[in-house]
Amino acid sequence: MFLSFKESMKINFDMTDLGKMRYFLGVEVLQKEEGIYMCQRKFTRDILDRFGMKNNNGVNNPIVPGVKLSKKGGGAEVDITLYKHMIGSLMYLTVTRPDLMFAVCLTSRYMSAPTEAHFQVVKRILRYIKGTMEFGILYRRGGDEKVLSYTDSDYAGDLDDRKSTSGFLFLMCG
Repeated sequence: MFLSFKESMKINFDMTDLGKMRYFLGVEVLQKEEGIYMCQRKFTRDILDRFGMKNNNGVNNPIVPGVKLSKKGGGAEVDITLYKHMIGSLMYLTVTRPDLMFAVCLTSRYMSAPTEAHFQVVKRILRYIKGTMEFGILYRRGGDEKVLSYTDSDYAGDLDDRKSTSGFLFLMCG
């Protein structure tokens, strides 16, 4: 079916067959027997190099469990442009790294006036990705088609405005 589709596309459009996709918008795509694995190892190395963290030791989690950040306090202000670049790079990394989403979204709340405390949390995220460069998403071939869902909330956990942070996860074929 795929080959006939490809041939019909060649008839109607000027196209070149480049073979199996290996990279797409900075995402490495590996087609294996067990399924399709997507990761951003090169981008991760580039991030660590750009922000001077490539020689740091890795840590086991992206954020210290139970950490509370606030707009007030937290030390001196830091370079806002550098902080925004770090958060933006980490946001793009979440395309294949959902394990980073909570920590990156939490630290992104403070982009207008980041302090040293916020900066240290972002640096911890960078240390975490240093030790987990191989992490990515595996779409399993012939996986269970049952949909699983999970949800959680911290119930007024924000110190500044008492808003809740909630999250959800849906799994299909995984």
